[in-house]
Amino acid sequence: MEETIDYIKQFFLYGNEEAAKWIGYTRNQEDWDHYKLVILPGTNLLSGERHEWTVPDFTKAPQAVKQSEMIDEFGDTTGGTWVIAEDIIYNALFLLSQAELTMDLPRDQHGRLACKDSALGRQGMSTIPVLDEYSRLVTKLLEQALPEQHFSKIYLTHDIDFLTTYRHLRGFMGGIKRGHLRDALKAVHMIENDPSYTFGWLHALDARVTEAEEVYFVKAAAGKGFDYPQYNLAGKDFATLLSLLNEESAQIGLHGSYYATDHKSYKEEKQRLESNVKHPVKYHRNHYLRINAVADLLALDNAGITDDFSLGWADHIGFRFGTTRPARFINPSTLELTGLTMHPLAIMDCTLSNDNYMNLTEEEAYYSAQQLIDKVRQHGGELVLLWHNSIFTPDTYHKQLYTEIIDYLCE
Repeated sequence: MEETIDYIKQFFLYGNEEAAKWIGYTRNQEDWDHYKLVILPGTNLLSGERHEWTVPDFTKAPQAVKQSEMIDEFGDTTGGTWVIAEDIIYNALFLLSQAELTMDLPRDQHGRLACKDSALGRQGMSTIPVLDEYSRLVTKLLEQALPEQHFSKIYLTHDIDFLTTYRHLRGFMGGIKRGHLRDALKAVHMIENDPSYTFGWLHALDARVTEAEEVYFVKAAAGKGFDYPQYNLAGKDFATLLSLLNEESAQIGLHGSYYATDHKSYKEEKQRLESNVKHPVKYHRNHYLRINAVADLLALDNAGITDDFSLGWADHIGFRFGTTRPARFINPSTLELTGLTMHPLAIMDCTLSNDNYMNLTEEEAYYSAQQLIDKVRQHGGELVLLWHNSIFTPDTYHKQLYTEIIDYLCE
């Protein structure tokens, strides 16, 4: 427990371990003179006046509180101790442990928690990185330097749900049925003619953002149900893609199957992918962003996944765990730190455009994306974008939108 609290103190100070020692977490005023800043524990964590910690039941969600209402000063005005009355350490535990996954909350048809039903969404704070706002407050009170406005990292990520549209039997026959015989024949003749095989164009566009890391998430389970279609990892088409990605030094991650959350098959899928790409795989994002339980995150950690990019909302852009920065997953049952780092997925393509999600026009989508990107930059955070290779079709605005977003990142 102490290790986890220390981790959160350092997180509030952007990793400054020395300055974190100036933060006390106690209600005992006899101890306050030892610190420059004290955060008052709430009853959710503290069972006594001193460090008698208990694992909380997480029934209390973080609330929107004005900073001016949170702080007070103890002692004289010179050399006194700042006091934050709101238990922001508990709030950080709530968000970084994804405690809502343990609660009886409404879920959508895929078992996912929607933004509108989350604590942040209900309070209109889905696009406000509340933990980063806490960090700015703590950093200022301890008279430390705030990070400059910048991106600590940019991840341009792409989920390969469809490697090709027409270069398999069912897709080819479907193309004929829809009256696209000419397009299907062109795709069979040359993979670059297939509407889903946009990787060459994607890479050329992504490469303009020189500091970005490209990540392609690849499926490795049987193509049944919501995982259909499955492409052949030992086949010629995937070998063509793999040659391109290896040549361009793009990262390959596991696109965990829709049903992996039911069967906890991450380790098997990871091993299958590694045997085909011939190198270790450490990155992961689940199909449909379907992380529905704490057990799913623990299973990823046990499978040897070090970095997960699944934790965004499908129905709304924003900051699902209240920060623009990556953070280690905290087990809400034990409050222990795990080896899994969670990366904040800020924007997914279909979240902006789908009529069952935000249903924005191209102009609205660009403005919303721009606003969120600016917040990540303002807080010195990590920008994670998700655009599927198969979404750049003439009946969507995403080819133009994604190009405009890359242009904006290059300004």
